[in-house]
Amino acid sequence: MPTENFRIVPEPAFNASGVSPVQPIRITVTDGTLLSVSLKNDEGADVAGELSDDQRRWVATEPLGYDRRYTWTGTAFDAEGERFPIEGSFRTLAPKTVVEIQPNLVDGGLYPRTAPIMLRFSAPVEDKDTVVRALKVDADPRTEGTWSWSEDDSVVTWRPEQQWEPGTNARLLAKLYAVRMSEGHYGASDVDIRFRITPD
Repeated sequence: MPTENFRIVPEPAFNASGVSPVQPIRITVTDGTLLSVSLKNDEGADVAGELSDDQRRWVATEPLGYDRRYTWTGTAFDAEGERFPIEGSFRTLAPKTVVEIQPNLVDGGLYPRTAPIMLRFSAPVEDKDTVVRALKVDADPRTEGTWSWSEDDSVVTWRPEQQWEPGTNARLLAKLYAVRMSEGHYGASDVDIRFRITPD
């Protein structure tokens, strides 16, 4: 019998389905330690992860794939040193449609002071606020701007309030992988682009 407070706590729970590929994936023990932990997909590939210094928590360090079954194996000790197996699995969500995202800029590109930032989606976006919250524009010097949508909700555009300053270094980070675009529609990938505005 395990000690009274010993628990193996998986997140998500064993046998869960419809799990987001980007939600935290971890396994924790209370009143014990983890000896070994492995998480594999349905093709047998290991998911990268890190074990905490106190050996009480293992956390996945890479996103998962869509519509895959992931299986935990491993061993935990309770406070008295008795071994207990870690055995369980879960399945990630299966989108009806994976929405591709096409930016108008390229990484390392040089653009004029009037250049907008545009993302074109392969399907109309209903959850526009959710998508915009996943978009971030950083610039040096700091540049204010706003996002707006096309009439058919398939293109979102960021424009600076005023023209870019000459020589501005900027970055678009769009964390859109596994973001819900509309019912059954989820983002195919993140977008990370660094670019520069012409110096004159």
